[in-house]
Amino acid sequence: MSALATFETVTNWIVIAGVVILLSVIVASWLASYRISKAAPVGSGKWLFALPAWAQIGAGTAACALLAYLGYLLWIPLPLVVSPNVSVVLRIAGLALFFVGWLLVLWARWALGAMYGVSTSFVTQLQARHRLIQHGPYAVVRHPMYLGYWLLLMGVTLIYRMWTPVVFLAMCVPSFYRRARR
Repeated sequence: MSALATFETVTNWIVIAGVVILLSVIVASWLASYRISKAAPVGSGKWLFALPAWAQIGAGTAACALLAYLGYLLWIPLPLVVSPNVSVVLRIAGLALFFVGWLLVLWARWALGAMYGVSTSFVTQLQARHRLIQHGPYAVVRHPMYLGYWLLLMGVTLIYRMWTPVVFLAMCVPSFYRRARR
């Protein structure tokens, strides 16, 4: 196996492991957030949080499955042709962005602690004893998880040069903007 093929294999395993770990943390945090008492939802989609927990979890799981299927369908190469040397540079830069974004998301999630909760583009449900987090990455950036997701998706785009991360990035920008403004 050539050095380039080995590098691609290692990069693929790093990205797969990173995504699995990140999704595991997010899903576990999401499910655990149902055990914490909440205040009244804020936003136009309050009906979502009026549903029983099992229905909310089912709707969230269905939305995740739909996004995964969309990602599968869009795993089509971008119309970019680059030399092998440029491909290696893009992979290295992409891996760096992926890793920084991944660390930022996990650090922000850790800093939120019990304040972490489910939200959508239209509604947020605050914790009963909600407070503004101002330590960790939140001391520097108001929405470090959003920045982390953007960096992570940009990294995946550079590594693989496929439509899926580009479309997900395009979907995140307006959604995160609405959530950040609220």
